Amino acid sequence: MPTCSFRLLLAAALFAGWGGGSLGAQTAPPPPPAEDTAEVLAWPSPPAAPRIKWVAEYRNAFDVGAKKKRTFLDRLAGKAEEVIWLERPLSVAVDEQGLIFVGDFTRGIIVMDPVNKAIRAFSAVNGAVLPTPTGLAVDSKLVFATSSNLNQVLVFDKKGRQLSALSKADGINRPVGIAVDEARDLVVLVNSQEHAVRLYTRTLQLIKVVGERGSEDGQFNMPSYACIIPGVGFAVADTGNFRIQIFDFEGKFIRAFGKVGNMPGDFARPKGIGVDPDGHLYVADGIFNNFQIFDQEGHLLLFVGQVGVRRGQFQVPTGLATDTKGGVFVVDQINARIQKFQYLPEEKTAPPVPAKQP
Repeated sequence: MPTCSFRLLLAAALFAGWGGGSLGAQTAPPPPPAEDTAEVLAWPSPPAAPRIKWVAEYRNAFDVGAKKKRTFLDRLAGKAEEVIWLERPLSVAVDEQGLIFVGDFTRGIIVMDPVNKAIRAFSAVNGAVLPTPTGLAVDSKLVFATSSNLNQVLVFDKKGRQLSALSKADGINRPVGIAVDEARDLVVLVNSQEHAVRLYTRTLQLIKVVGERGSEDGQFNMPSYACIIPGVGFAVADTGNFRIQIFDFEGKFIRAFGKVGNMPGDFARPKGIGVDPDGHLYVADGIFNNFQIFDQEGHLLLFVGQVGVRRGQFQVPTGLATDTKGGVFVVDQINARIQKFQYLPEEKTAPPVPAKQP
């Protein structure tokens, strides 16, 4: 995995700033300050080559192109404007078709489709919006959701029909993060108040429980989110121990990195976690108001963001998802939006062609 040149960017990145760390008509939250949208926002700062670029933000139907703003005549006639807005997003997942699934504390699951310019409510349980969808994961056919307040894990098809569920009677105790590996028929569930990770099949058959409360290797203290690392296993944000732990697909401990602190590379409240196509790990921190990027050995490569309301700034980032194209989607909870970034791989130059001999 290429990391050397990425590490060299850290010194430049340190100067970029560190942040301390039912649907219907809705009243729009106040917009952020006007910005020059033509400006390219990238990290690290020039003259270093950019490795992360800000792409877009998604708050509502307007941002995905699903709705046009009212005309002057509409406003003059007092025509109501019904718009779906995020209110308090908690989790995010992205599928290969570009659908963005957002778990919102008050709105349940919302599906944003920037490709086809559409937005819709996704799921309801017993006729009510799914409360506190703290974790989401998707594959080609299924959507997996956790509800920490209901102590449930739910499985839906892509049309929003519930297929199966687990509850407290099945050992579910304040579930948070969830990740899926379709090829391996594996679901990784972070069962926070069990201080453990549970491995299931995609039909929610329990395979094994990994971990217990503690601070030793393979133990947890209020873990939160997880992601699949292709070809390796899975990573878990061990939030109460201020670290990231990596396991193989069988749940065997591989390594851990991180500690509590207020310096780059430390953690205060590690939460959402994802991995880019080159295997770098992205960790959102709800106190630092940024996300940090590491190699799988735990070396800090870059950090992005600080506290604020502008593009590339955050107020309590929580869930984080990545896609196979290098897209990075971060839940900006208090700012009620999803921010999308793009990983820019190191450009590889072709070796010179040797001159032909006379």
